[in-house]
Amino acid sequence: MGNLPGSAAIAGSVAARGRHWNAFARMRLSTRQAIQVTVAGGLAILVGREINEQRYYWAVIATFVAFTGTATRSETTLKATNRVAGTLVGLGAGIGLVHMTAGHTLTALAVIILAMACGFYLVRISYGLMIFFVTIMVSQLYSILHEFSPGLLMLRLEETAAGAAIGILVGLLVLPTSTRDTVHSARTTFFSEVSALLDGVAGRLDGSRPAADLDAMARAIDHQVRGLALVAGPLTRPMVWGNDPKTTRHRLTLYAAVSRRCRALALAPRRMTDPAGAAGFAGAARSLAAAAAHLAAHPALTASPHREVEAHLRDAEYVLLERGPERQEALPPVSLPLLQLNQLLRELAAVRPVSGPKHRRTAPPKLRLLASAASGGAASGGAAPAGVPALSDARIATALPSGEPCARESAYVADTAYAADNDDRLPR
Repeated sequence: MGNLPGSAAIAGSVAARGRHWNAFARMRLSTRQAIQVTVAGGLAILVGREINEQRYYWAVIATFVAFTGTATRSETTLKATNRVAGTLVGLGAGIGLVHMTAGHTLTALAVIILAMACGFYLVRISYGLMIFFVTIMVSQLYSILHEFSPGLLMLRLEETAAGAAIGILVGLLVLPTSTRDTVHSARTTFFSEVSALLDGVAGRLDGSRPAADLDAMARAIDHQVRGLALVAGPLTRPMVWGNDPKTTRHRLTLYAAVSRRCRALALAPRRMTDPAGAAGFAGAARSLAAAAAHLAAHPALTASPHREVEAHLRDAEYVLLERGPERQEALPPVSLPLLQLNQLLRELAAVRPVSGPKHRRTAPPKLRLLASAASGGAASGGAAPAGVPALSDARIATALPSGEPCARESAYVADTAYAADNDDRLPR
């Protein structure tokens, strides 16, 4: 709720809107923010002095703080809004507590200490809560100094609202950094790290890169997920226009699930008892790496996956299905994370609306229908279900054992798809 450290580091490489015609938009983020603060501070001085010539600094402080710890226009708007909301609610609480502690200096000092402790303790949860307790603290200080009056707190609210409004307008109009552009940049870096990890796993499986540091790659993915959740935070709130908060939260959950599966995949090569038997999965890992690389190169989301992504994911499915549970040999530890990553990348490759209550989420049907299409097509020559790419006879012959039923394989793939979508319910 406004306390957003670290977002500037992620948005540092993102140009401001209007970079094609405005030379200032191509400046570094720190330079653009300096210009924004200068313009906003000057306007806050002018407007604040019109409200009150002695207390205009409250408007300047509200404007300056709106750009502190923020990088995008949505973050600036949310922080300024939270400051006004915290001041408004704290005003009522401050007036009530001042009447209760009037004439009791020690009690007022105790309230000040408690308000400071609560404010700085809760700042990690909500910037608005911190401002609520700061307003209570300021009310008690003015009471001890015998300068308190309800009109003084109302003046503080007016100055704060004016400064916050100026900060919001400047953040939106003067060299603004788009939240969606920043999310696209973070998403590109995230998929690039996922592609690097999958390439490293493929190298470990086939022996071409035995010294690949998979742990470092997994940590890099975790770092990118935290950054992605940080900059996409404003898009999870309905107050940001033109946005679907439910879909954004769902996609952030999928990104976190990819990170967890990547950690499991990084540990899997250590648990393999037969490295030679897992070498065949290197092709699936490389296909998934190519799909992730394509997603990194095309950050703009579309209604359906790109053909290149679909082709890479389909190639990975063929390799993974070829080594399903109908085979007699035990599957290596890398098989389950690869299957789950295949489904998660398919979910992240396109924009799909999210509807229905959270506790009634259904399993993604893609992989289950793929296995069903293979069995139905091989047995009766029927067409694949709608939305599932058709399998050629040659592909079916290599993906499934000749003449064997694939009920167990279909259930195996369905369970894997469901586990990928409900990753937060899996035991750690």
